[in-house]
Amino acid sequence: MDTTFLSRALDEELFQAYRSPRLDVVPERYQLDPEHRVTPVDVGDVCLNYDVAWFDEHDVAVPDDLAELTGEDYEGRLAVMNPATSSPGLAFLLATIERFGVDDYLDFWADLRDNDVVVTDGWSQAYYDEFSGAGAGDRPLVVSYASSPPAEVYFADEELEEAPTGVIGASCFRQIEFVGILATTEHPDEAQQLVDFMLSPTFQEDIPLRMFVFPVVEDAELPEVFVEHAQLPDDPFELDPFVIGENRETWIDEWTRTVLR
Repeated sequence: MDTTFLSRALDEELFQAYRSPRLDVVPERYQLDPEHRVTPVDVGDVCLNYDVAWFDEHDVAVPDDLAELTGEDYEGRLAVMNPATSSPGLAFLLATIERFGVDDYLDFWADLRDNDVVVTDGWSQAYYDEFSGAGAGDRPLVVSYASSPPAEVYFADEELEEAPTGVIGASCFRQIEFVGILATTEHPDEAQQLVDFMLSPTFQEDIPLRMFVFPVVEDAELPEVFVEHAQLPDDPFELDPFVIGENRETWIDEWTRTVLR
């Protein structure tokens, strides 16, 4: 599970406590449960991606603040996902709440609606059908990931020196993914060994090119394509998982009534 649904799993007491000895090399900022019922395994940011070629060809600046997205330069240019059906869609909604506050974020979304934002059910539809930077669409801005540029380079049919997409750092929301040992497991020793393995250099260094997220272990070595083309913003938007848990359904319902109805 990730940050956005962590509180639900902890409230339901799904997991038993276990502190892996490998947590000593994981930064405390990723260890969100002081009781160690879950263990952080990887980290990544949901961010706005932009089509580098489109912005090079048009007399439009890449936005460097979410507030700019409501301007006429970006009318009909943005694709987002429904936060009720998409994890990155929910993360982007939370980024706007952190940026504008609970009293004003709906005004921002109402302005986006009036500025012809397109909403899809999931990431694939937005990225491959609507986004001009990687798919068949004509919108040069899309909600995606900080690791999308290295993925574009890694999976390109021909070798690329530069990524065709870029990341808007001021839009990013931090997501941490966790693993937990079920409270009802009949194999706690084996489960603990698996958690330890997931924090080992072998597993952590395999994460980037398998899942296109970042390892949480500080001494894990990143692949060259990540070093050259990925970025993990220093100051992303973040919200306490328990604040998210207390308000998630309300915020999604408010967003739905503002944007879709």
